[in-house]
Amino acid sequence: ERFASGSADKSVIIWTSLLDGLVKYSHSDPVQALAYNPTSQLLVSCTANDFGLWSPEQKSVAKHKVSSRITCCSWTSDGQFFALGMYSGVVSIRNKSGDEKVKIERPSGCPVWCLSWSPLKEDPTEVLVVADWGQKLSFYQLSGRQIGKDRHLGFDPCCLSHLPGGDFFLLSGSDNQVALYSKEGVRLCTIAELKSWVWSCHAWFQKNQSNVFHYYVVAGCQDGTLVCYQLAANTVHGLYKDRYAFRDKMTDVVVQHLVSADKMRIRCREMVKKIAVCKNRLAVQLPDKIVIYELVDIEGSEKYQYRVKEKILQKIDCNLLVVCTNNIVLCQEQQLQCLSFNGTKEREWDLE
Repeated sequence: ERFASGSADKSVIIWTSLLDGLVKYSHSDPVQALAYNPTSQLLVSCTANDFGLWSPEQKSVAKHKVSSRITCCSWTSDGQFFALGMYSGVVSIRNKSGDEKVKIERPSGCPVWCLSWSPLKEDPTEVLVVADWGQKLSFYQLSGRQIGKDRHLGFDPCCLSHLPGGDFFLLSGSDNQVALYSKEGVRLCTIAELKSWVWSCHAWFQKNQSNVFHYYVVAGCQDGTLVCYQLAANTVHGLYKDRYAFRDKMTDVVVQHLVSADKMRIRCREMVKKIAVCKNRLAVQLPDKIVIYELVDIEGSEKYQYRVKEKILQKIDCNLLVVCTNNIVLCQEQQLQCLSFNGTKEREWDLE
């Protein structure tokens, strides 16, 4: 295995896993970004004035001039294209020969400081996630067409990195935090709160002897701090007779009939915190509300589906959530609360 490093001395070095230098080549300016092709040993190295493409088969490095400083780069999962983020606010999508195929000029003109192609295999097209110093998060297709609207971040992003599989990505920056986002760009949770800007964050996984995957996140800060975290997610689920509901991909709820094995997926598009099932009721707690669903027949079919019945627009902390026919019961330490579906507190019990 090999890895590459680029530095302010304008040099790029290809290393072995034993830290032996194999190849060294130079640019005319300090190296700003590097990225290996995921399907070959092709390496792109970027500076303020050009980028280079190196591969073991070539005797020289092919270099291409650019009009603005390159701040970041990323390859598509099939290795056919790569994207360059520039200080001018432009995103340039190029083939592996270096020819520009698509040019995205973002209206704000703010520096594109980090970007990453999603490795998710389920997507019908390649999806590029872009974050700029206008504090915006955006998504683009390979054609350059934007997917949805910009999302406001509230901080200057410094690093964007997908988790293996592509269902989630990490984002860090001037808010001194590392946060986990869904593939749609919904902020799910804060992984780390540090004392200075977080300039780099990346995730990897290991599989143990029982074939269980363990995910880890490493982050580097402005003050020189380097931290490593292990990611662990609690199981969120609910059971009533032959209906079992569980959280999937952090933002979806899957309800399975244990006898027929039929499944229904509810896309909540927010972090699912608690689930409760009872008869034809399903309650899902999200960060700032509780949504109550009702099981109904699909007209002209023998199948069923869940439809929204009520929403309790309150941010509630609880250890346990229970749904009944007409009420929600919340358990928080030694206190029980009974709420109606419109959020009105009907009963409360304090237990010693």
